[in-house]
Amino acid sequence: MSIMEKNAPAANAKRPAPSKVAAYTVEEGLRAIDAGTLTFEAWTRACLERIEERNDTVKAWVRLNGERAIAQAQAADRGTRPSVLTGVPIGIKDIVDTADMVTELGDPEMFPGRQPTHDAAVVSLIREIGFSILGKNTVSRHSIMLPGPCRNPHDSSRTPGASSAGSAASVADFMTPVSIGTQTGGSIVRPSTFCGSVGYKPTIDTLPYAGLRRYSRPLDTIGVISRAVGDTMMVMREFTGDPRFDVKAPVRKDVRVGVWHPAAWGQADKIVQDTVEDSARRLAAAGAKVVPLKLPASFDKMAEDHDVIMSFDLARSFKDIRRDHLDKCDPALIEYLDLGDTYTEADYGRVLTAADACRREFYEVARDVDVILSPATLGEAPDYSDTGSNVYIRLWTLLHNPAITLPVTRSERGLPIGIQLIGFVNEDAAFLRAARSVEAILGTRAADV
Repeated sequence: MSIMEKNAPAANAKRPAPSKVAAYTVEEGLRAIDAGTLTFEAWTRACLERIEERNDTVKAWVRLNGERAIAQAQAADRGTRPSVLTGVPIGIKDIVDTADMVTELGDPEMFPGRQPTHDAAVVSLIREIGFSILGKNTVSRHSIMLPGPCRNPHDSSRTPGASSAGSAASVADFMTPVSIGTQTGGSIVRPSTFCGSVGYKPTIDTLPYAGLRRYSRPLDTIGVISRAVGDTMMVMREFTGDPRFDVKAPVRKDVRVGVWHPAAWGQADKIVQDTVEDSARRLAAAGAKVVPLKLPASFDKMAEDHDVIMSFDLARSFKDIRRDHLDKCDPALIEYLDLGDTYTEADYGRVLTAADACRREFYEVARDVDVILSPATLGEAPDYSDTGSNVYIRLWTLLHNPAITLPVTRSERGLPIGIQLIGFVNEDAAFLRAARSVEAILGTRAADV
């Protein structure tokens, strides 16, 4: 038995159910507000109570903003609501700079007490909308693919994924209805799949990436984690001002779905393969137009090529950290930075050119579908010492396509199993409308305890 296995926490019994208010999605909470049966203060306090009850186990929050969050909610209750989402509770990943809260970037040993002087651009949007900011969500070690303090809310011996682990876990455990995460490899879709939340990675640069820890300019993307596609649409509408993120748009039964088995399909556990195939059958039975989709062989290399871009950029963005804090760097980080140093600018340019070619090919191959249906992870959440593979996710990060994970079933152990949907670059509003139609047909397990 390894030291990590010896020291691993015992698996949880079934986690305690949340209060009715803490379990509200954004849409449900706002309906209760409009009906006069709920206040924003009560909603915020219910989230803070859930955090107090569960955070010692899940460790999804590194710091709370409780008093200010309650004050923001009280202001919304008094009628100061510049947005439909004013007063809604929200969490923020701790690589996103906040002028009123410490931001330690997933490296508290390197940056203890780091206090930004300015908000990140996305935080400025959050404040402008008037969200009730609950606090900062836990980040994995070095905010990359290494285990961190956070645990899976369904079983504390299991991983929540990386690096937006706290964001995904906090939403899945009913501590907040929505949180902001980021993805450079698979850091929104993978944690959301393992934890059982709805994780949405938009087209790159849909939301401004200023004031965040930078890893890789061609990959870094800000996204939204919630428990329903409709909630994500509402948040994106307020963030972008784009009315096409219309939660009132009718759900389509004839949504066009292309089913894709990636090259690594055979690596997936049977439950993942069965979930994808069963989802396709259920969609077809409900009236969706489901077709098998074969992408060019060039797409099979994109997951591998992603590592060229990410490791090359990390070797440069972490250069000062490696120089100044070598003793605090995880050996796996150093190994990845060493990999990045083996690549040349010519290698980097080759991959960017290949990705451009794949984007053009995607339109030709997928032009007759609304979304692609594919696996998200190889299986259920593994042991917490392993954050899992992102082999089905990272190619879409490199290609910049919007992607979302939907928690549609559970394993025999009660752990979430999700599917991944992929859309067209810069067509995010249409993509989320199609994803909402898929969610309506398949149902969701995001609310299950």
